[in-house]
Amino acid sequence: MRGDQLGHSAVKLEHIRFTNSCAPLLGISRSWRAMALKTLCREYSICLDSESDRTTTEFTLWPTPMKHDHSGFYCLVNEIAISTTSKNVFNGKAAKQLGSLKCADESFNSAKVLKVMLNDCLNDELSDVPVATSHVKGFVALVKRLMPRVTTVKIEYEGEAEDQESVSCRAFERLLSGLYSGSDTRELTLVNCGLLLPAVSNTMLNLTKIETIWDTTFDETIELIRLNAATLKTLEIACAQPTKLVKLLESRSGSNGSDYLTYPNMHTLHLSSGNITRYKCKPFNREYIPFPRLEQLSLDLVYPFSDDVLFRGNTKTLKYLHMAADPTTINLLNNYHTFEREKLKRLRHVKVDVSYVNGISDVTTAELVVGFVMKLAHRAQTLEIEGQIPKDALLSAISLSDHCKDLQLLVVNDLCLSLSEILTVIEAAPALSDLYCRSLGIGDDLKHLSMDQLVDHLELKYKYVGKNFKCWKLWHSQNTIVESAATCAMLLACICPKFTYNVVTSSVRAKYNNSIIKMLDTLPFSKHKVDLERLLFVGWDE
Repeated sequence: MRGDQLGHSAVKLEHIRFTNSCAPLLGISRSWRAMALKTLCREYSICLDSESDRTTTEFTLWPTPMKHDHSGFYCLVNEIAISTTSKNVFNGKAAKQLGSLKCADESFNSAKVLKVMLNDCLNDELSDVPVATSHVKGFVALVKRLMPRVTTVKIEYEGEAEDQESVSCRAFERLLSGLYSGSDTRELTLVNCGLLLPAVSNTMLNLTKIETIWDTTFDETIELIRLNAATLKTLEIACAQPTKLVKLLESRSGSNGSDYLTYPNMHTLHLSSGNITRYKCKPFNREYIPFPRLEQLSLDLVYPFSDDVLFRGNTKTLKYLHMAADPTTINLLNNYHTFEREKLKRLRHVKVDVSYVNGISDVTTAELVVGFVMKLAHRAQTLEIEGQIPKDALLSAISLSDHCKDLQLLVVNDLCLSLSEILTVIEAAPALSDLYCRSLGIGDDLKHLSMDQLVDHLELKYKYVGKNFKCWKLWHSQNTIVESAATCAMLLACICPKFTYNVVTSSVRAKYNNSIIKMLDTLPFSKHKVDLERLLFVGWDE
């Protein structure tokens, strides 16, 4: 088997790794076995039950529990996940459980990533700090011996501290510092533990990632973020009140409006909120640049600031942008010329949510929103639009501009496109390889033609179109006529030489395949039967 075929198969393997269909690959050949094992043995989990002495170990991605000794595969493990409770660590049970495992005598020399998941409520049940600290040291030592070459440590904690001065909290400090020691990448995910933060914030210096849920009771989180501002590379916050996000940019003395915080190494910022209320805050000093090296910005909420502060100083670094496109935000950023052509030259991946827009069917609003989307798409390789965007305005903008010349992937799952409309998109985006949308069938403009006439018409009009088009992902709805969508796929395959991959949902796959099979033996499709048969190899289950 050629190397490129194995590479493609490895990608496909990722999509079937949770089913037993992957297991037979182990017996095909050495190449297939090596590829399958590399995927199946990548992650190893260890569960230390706090309620009993029972422990569970398994290869997380293996489709069924392995019935035989699997120690020979430890060398393939890249990530180990340990699940327990902090109480279990502090009373010494976790160390005993871990030490009793057969794998405790082994070293996972290839494992570079450690993930520790702690789920419980800290309290003052422990009264002796030295004893708890001793148990923590023993547990950490076993983990370090198990993974001598770990470079990334991810800690997830879900619980609540009743008293920030508790023995448990002080022991937790030592647990964090021990697990993080010697690692280059330090990630922390916190859920429901606001009272824990003051007790451990000084221990968490040099974190590279913080992920947390932030509401009115979690103001302590901002202090943790400030202390790690210099080293943070990724910050993900789900907040109940977006108005509090202004605190991310204020230092401790920031209340006077002149002292701001900078994140010199931040490359990924993700802010989200279910609150769609727009808050007004004062604009920041024009010289202030909080994220000078930002590469990925995801705003799953209404834009929370009154100026372009998030886009300052990173025009040469920003590669991915996800944001809501409502008229207020659009007008605000247009006033700052944020997305003019000479700016954001490295922006390649864009996701725009238009579901926040009221009255988007209004012509003026539609033109504003579509114009904004086209600005973002000027150099984009991937463009995803969430929500109902006016189809006619979008197609007109796409066909009349050169904004989509670099576009390779277009996702408009809420739009129903006819065959002519799909070809309009493909013609305007010569590099397009993947399109995700709903099907409207052949369309009224072409339905008067016979199939022979239709193929001749398309081959003549679109002779040099779609040279790179490969995949159409069909989003099924109640209004989708499967047979008509299958006909569109056949016609596209007649004029787009690389189009051989049509992804359909499992619920309509049999009907779609039957439609393809029936048409393969009829003119004009029978002339292209060898090529069109490849459309039967459709996508994986969603």
